[in-house]
Amino acid sequence: MTKQASPGPPGQGDQDPWAAFGYLVAGVAFYGFIGWALGRWLHMAYLVPIGIVVGMLFGMYLVFARYVFRGDGTSDADSAATKDKDDGSAPERRGRDHRGEKK
Repeated sequence: MTKQASPGPPGQGDQDPWAAFGYLVAGVAFYGFIGWALGRWLHMAYLVPIGIVVGMLFGMYLVFARYVFRGDGTSDADSAATKDKDDGSAPERRGRDHRGEKK
């Protein structure tokens, strides 16, 4: 059997909304559990909601880091805007930082 290639560009990953949902739920569950365990061990019940909030924030960070902001400092909205303009009017991004200023 041969392995079929994914239809998207390599390295982009799947833009699956269930994966984003999984990041959010896993963050809340993991850090909520850590907060619960530490709260039971240290007899501090307020660590559970702190763990849940921290997990929610980390999950949101992972979703934004993976699906909104790419590793090269551009967002998906920037890449879609420059992908539509093939007439050469899009500014060149090489040698520029994440704000578009020259390095």
